[in-house]
Amino acid sequence: MTVRSGTQVSDPDALLSEVLRLAQGILRTGPDPAVRCRLLCEVLRLADDDPALEESRSDLQNSRHIQLLAQAQQPDGGWGRFHSRDSQIRTRVPTTEWAVERALALGMRPAAPLLKRAARHIYEMLTWKEEFPDPPEKNDRWPLGMRLFMAATLASLQPANPILVKERSLWRNIASLTFYSGRYSARAEIRAHQELTGASVAGSYLVLNGRYQVILLGCVRGFLSPDLEQDYVSWLWDLPQGIGYFGVPLPPPAPSRAGDFERWLASHMLLSRYFPDWAEHAGPLIGWLWDQRITNGGWDFGPRAAGMPYLPLSDSWRRPDNRATDWTVRILILTRRYLDRYFRQAQDESQSWNPSKPDATGNSSGLFLMD
Repeated sequence: MTVRSGTQVSDPDALLSEVLRLAQGILRTGPDPAVRCRLLCEVLRLADDDPALEESRSDLQNSRHIQLLAQAQQPDGGWGRFHSRDSQIRTRVPTTEWAVERALALGMRPAAPLLKRAARHIYEMLTWKEEFPDPPEKNDRWPLGMRLFMAATLASLQPANPILVKERSLWRNIASLTFYSGRYSARAEIRAHQELTGASVAGSYLVLNGRYQVILLGCVRGFLSPDLEQDYVSWLWDLPQGIGYFGVPLPPPAPSRAGDFERWLASHMLLSRYFPDWAEHAGPLIGWLWDQRITNGGWDFGPRAAGMPYLPLSDSWRRPDNRATDWTVRILILTRRYLDRYFRQAQDESQSWNPSKPDATGNSSGLFLMD
């Protein structure tokens, strides 16, 4: 199979066939629930009511990783602090934000009881019915930052929640003013905050490349104008520091250190989920990843980064093949997202010759389908 020509994917149909073959091969080995769930849902794309997917989700509820989250969840639906970790406490679930990311990384649906309780907890804090549990920062950014962290986390679970309309609109207005010229302007961003929030922004987590802003601006499809979305994604792609809180540049090749590599991959998993037009830049990236396969046709990028919520998926990494399986699952999901955009674009171009033909994308709601 020819996957690359120079640095671009040259045969998308063959690549999709290989993605499906690898996924089906892993499933035949009887993997742990999170691996099964993510492959069936995000690579093979089974219908929600498919018995195999329903069984995998049922098994996931009883898996080791989900049980850890369930046992640590507090009566209010959170896991203690929300965003900033308490260095005085040793815990395997450091924050509510981390727990939500971990549950989604394992393939849990936002409608699952554990995540519905978490969403309710965040909603109660956003509406001032519960206190935000983290100690406040002593600067003018904190009130805005606190709501940004909560709103983005809730958006990852319930993008259509009405409480988020005001939060999303604020950040879209900031982005519109910042990219008014068609390019990012740090001065324009500072002026936007002076006008709209009163917060100092330079060099802080309020700059628009932050991971929380990516979620809020991208959780509802079509929320940004096409031009603004294109300007925003292109700017993120070219930034030397990449997406905020990950801090690595997006273009390939990936960093060689394990921790930096995982942050690099997490950046692309995030951007590809919320901005499908990421794929317009990602041909060289996908080509590079497929050049890194090991002898069995999968991937193994070594130990995971400490403190990040995305791995492991398998119940244990004591078996080296489980580690390779988990890395492979994430690469297959990323590749499938790239191919989705390619085939959708090809379909749109073919339909452009027949304007009376209805849209066949299958998504008329304007919202992302959540995992």
